[in-house]
Amino acid sequence: MLKNYFLIVFRGLKQHKFINLVKIGGLAVSLTSFLIILLYLNNELSYDQWHPTLKNVYRVSEQTSANHTDNPAPAALASFLQEHIPGITAYTHLQQTGDFELLFGTETTKIYQKEVVMADSGLLDVFPYQLLAGDPHTAFKNPGSALITPELSEKLFGKQDPVGKVFKLYNQLPFTVTGVLAPLSTPSHIRATAILMDPAPYNMRNSWGNISYMTYVRLSHPTGIAKLEDQINRVYYDHHLKQDNKTYEAVVNSGHAPGLFAEEVKDIHNFPRLDKSSFKTTLILFVLAVLLLISGALNAGNLSLVKAMRRGREIGVRKVLGANKLQIVKQFLLETGVHTLISLVLAGLLLILVLPWFNKAFGLSLSIIHAPFIVTLIAQVLGAVLVIIMISGIYPAWMFARQTAMSVLKQKLKITGKGLQFSNSLLVVQFSVSMFFIVAALIMLQQMSYMKNRDIGFTPEQVVQIQVRQQTWDNNFSNVRTKLLEVPGVTNVSKTTAVPGGYIDTTYTSFTHNGRVVSLTSVRVSTDIFKTLSIPVKDGRWFDDEHPEDLDNTAIINESAAKLLGGEGIIGSNIRYKDCDSVPYKIVGVVKDFQTQGFDSYVRPTFYSVSNAHCGRYQSGNSLLLKIKSGGLDKTMAGITAAWGTIEPEIPLRYSFLDDNFQRLFTDYIRVQYLVQIFTAISVIIALMGLLALTVFVTNQRLKEISIRKVMGASVGNVVLLLSKDFLRLVIIAIVLASPIAWYLVEYWLKDFAYRVNVSWLIFAVAALGVILMAGLTIGWQAIKASNVNPANSLKSE
Repeated sequence: MLKNYFLIVFRGLKQHKFINLVKIGGLAVSLTSFLIILLYLNNELSYDQWHPTLKNVYRVSEQTSANHTDNPAPAALASFLQEHIPGITAYTHLQQTGDFELLFGTETTKIYQKEVVMADSGLLDVFPYQLLAGDPHTAFKNPGSALITPELSEKLFGKQDPVGKVFKLYNQLPFTVTGVLAPLSTPSHIRATAILMDPAPYNMRNSWGNISYMTYVRLSHPTGIAKLEDQINRVYYDHHLKQDNKTYEAVVNSGHAPGLFAEEVKDIHNFPRLDKSSFKTTLILFVLAVLLLISGALNAGNLSLVKAMRRGREIGVRKVLGANKLQIVKQFLLETGVHTLISLVLAGLLLILVLPWFNKAFGLSLSIIHAPFIVTLIAQVLGAVLVIIMISGIYPAWMFARQTAMSVLKQKLKITGKGLQFSNSLLVVQFSVSMFFIVAALIMLQQMSYMKNRDIGFTPEQVVQIQVRQQTWDNNFSNVRTKLLEVPGVTNVSKTTAVPGGYIDTTYTSFTHNGRVVSLTSVRVSTDIFKTLSIPVKDGRWFDDEHPEDLDNTAIINESAAKLLGGEGIIGSNIRYKDCDSVPYKIVGVVKDFQTQGFDSYVRPTFYSVSNAHCGRYQSGNSLLLKIKSGGLDKTMAGITAAWGTIEPEIPLRYSFLDDNFQRLFTDYIRVQYLVQIFTAISVIIALMGLLALTVFVTNQRLKEISIRKVMGASVGNVVLLLSKDFLRLVIIAIVLASPIAWYLVEYWLKDFAYRVNVSWLIFAVAALGVILMAGLTIGWQAIKASNVNPANSLKSE
């Protein structure tokens, strides 16, 4: 019997080529989309699962009144907590450069490298990195030690053993390679191509005033977050903050508890306590992929109905020969299963073709073969296949199994009552999904257009960013500026520690103003930075070389800072660093707010000064900004390159254009937008195919009715209206059902943006009109075909 079932299935593949092609092809495309996002979701959920002991590692941070997202804890806190909490067995401090690139150099090679980590000697006691070369017990105990990846080793030293070899940062700071990092089995929130032993003296690194590191502790055993936070905050208060006889409980009840909080390492990437997470986008993409898969399964079910209509006599003969309902159901489920497995194989082939593009677009290295979660992935795929078979196979199987042998032999198959309601429901779901996708695509398009066209507050065009050594940035800027201004086409040269679209120190600093303590971002600049970026002054003046006091004792703030400080009477007032209260800065200007980060972040209230060294503060920066004329760009860049050879001959020129840098801030959103647009196109095509299938099915059932109406004088328009009204009613129901859900989800997505569009009813009107138009054309085309059938052929008696 089973062999007979398989023979019928494979014969059916040959007999109904078009319908099978549409059914299997649509399902294969849906499965491909689902598999890509499923692979992406599993990859995101696997972060920091690369060693079982990581469950004992926690990051400790401090939340201040500014509620900024990336403020680390004081550097001395970790050793302090280890001293007072027995369960803490080790700690380490980290700084990550992320996408900011540092210059690595040997005698023969110079390269710029991103994802560099500065750490202290406790690194390998906290994070169980495995080494391909080097002794893990001694590899990271001495200043100047370096752990590098095999890829970086090959860039710097070729095929040679790198252990013991020396490279320099910016031709100055020497580091000795003491170990080669083994690849991690899963991704990590700490992106490290090189881990360098921090050269700063221990007493400077471990002071309470140093808040430039992220702090990690290892516990002897896993501890609940609530319990750990209670421990660290209690110890922090009792042994460090306490200045009177108030108990910790009294301080907590008054709402002024210490702001320390802990995070499990495995949660940092996807579920950070304060930082924004990309997991929301991942989850949304997964939901969309699931909807697309369901839509493909429903479409396969509808196409199975159309195909089965042509097999009535086959089913009738089986029933006459004694086949029961269960056997009929098994036959249909087997057929659906075979079709689904063929779709899965095609989806696998498509995945091989599409995955490299997806990896490149999202900066990933996803792989099915080498996925650490391959067993989980296989189980998930098998579960999805089972769901598809049930969704697309159960209803057609049940519908034919319940028919009598006489009705199917006479080709009198009808979908009525609950069966018709179920079929209509499938269509409503499909078009609801399509409506949602269209709304989402339109909103994303509108938001991206808004971000690209919104006034960012400065002019990035014709501004070149050049990387420079810190020493040159700090001590030789005047000479560098003079040489670069001699290049024809260069009109301004300036520097800043906050490069728009580039690396920005986003930590807040406490200031005092008129007796109030406020938190502002502190930025060091040169006097002509605002002129270089064409940032207008709203009140007061810019910095000016003709004002000697501007070099030490004046400040400019932005509009957001002015509002925070009270708004009126700001010019001429004094502001001080809280920990350097004896040195006042006179506010001489208020500049227009300008965007330095993406539109998912508000403009920060910012304090600009030319120098703050006399307050013992140090802010690093290694970028120069050059304003150049629009004409003769090639000659200007050639002149800059030549001048650079006399400024830093040992450092390769590294430059980029500021507008390109700023455009890269939108890259992730553009990628997601493109992906949703692809999903939208697939969803609409699948929905229209499902509608076409059901239209064909219903039209075949009503051919005699249509023929009688034509004989009675009905026009083609009357027939089209007859067949269209019921389907269009279902499409309108789908639009009504999908609209509130779509509105809620797009609002949820837009919450990530500090500056965003408003969701207008016009978006829904355009989407609804598009859905109705596409559905109407699909139905109308089939209705016209049905109306042109010769009534004599349809009215013949069986």
